Amino acid sequence: MKTTKILTMFFGAIVCLSISQAVAAQTEKLGIVKYTPPKGWTKTVKENIVVFSQTNQSTGGYCIITLYGATPGTGNPQKDFAREWNNLVVKPFGAEANPKTETEAADGWTGIAGGSGIEFQGSKSAAFLTVFSRGETTVSVLGISNDETYLPQLVAFVSGIESDKDVADNAATQREESSPPASATSVPAMHAAALVREFEGNELRANQTYVGKRVRITGTVNSIEINKAGQIVLDFKTSVSTYKMARCYFGKSQSSRVSALNAHEQATVEGTVKGLGDGFDNSKAFLVLENCTVP
Repeated sequence: MKTTKILTMFFGAIVCLSISQAVAAQTEKLGIVKYTPPKGWTKTVKENIVVFSQTNQSTGGYCIITLYGATPGTGNPQKDFAREWNNLVVKPFGAEANPKTETEAADGWTGIAGGSGIEFQGSKSAAFLTVFSRGETTVSVLGISNDETYLPQLVAFVSGIESDKDVADNAATQREESSPPASATSVPAMHAAALVREFEGNELRANQTYVGKRVRITGTVNSIEINKAGQIVLDFKTSVSTYKMARCYFGKSQSSRVSALNAHEQATVEGTVKGLGDGFDNSKAFLVLENCTVP
């Protein structure tokens, strides 16, 4: 098996990460997490962990899928992924520290997937980690395989993950009640693409929900410029599921913080949502955030 090939296939198949809708097959639960077990695989259950494995005795090919139930997150999807990658892949298998990743968001969750070649039980294999984050809740799925024929089953398992929304919302409410009260105009942190998609899907509803409120968004920086008015402007990249970019305006007091950011790298920004606009001839080309800061 060529590790590069299987990694490329994984990213091609998992490009749209989300907490999915319920599927027709029989589902099981691990805490707040619902999943569809791969048929015919060996199952091992541990505390807040379930492992599925299968081996082809004739070829030596194998795949191990480990689902880690909900655990406390940092509130930052990129930090959640970095922590899980380090704990689950780098430390036990000596994988590279900064793998290629894909990010997508839906239904309040942000999913980040990364993969790398590793040495496992004396043979070359590939490790794939998908981390779902929502507020301060994190769910992870680790796949390890040396055979690309298992890839469809791994992708099916990851894409079949869903959460018990009521339980997740109750947990989030309990955390919020135990924390200092937030601003009345604030909303939960989310991926920039998810916020853009809200406006592309229903601008009226999104205006009612977000305009005038402070939000914290994360994403990959496309560009950082100074416009003719002397304002600092940061544009986030679009995703595979959006057309418009999120555009953030900063005051001069944020110069030192914004100067530490770089194009094509992840960043987190807070700002007040203005709505769609800012395009040529007043077209709605961007989702605009004003009075932005780098937390």
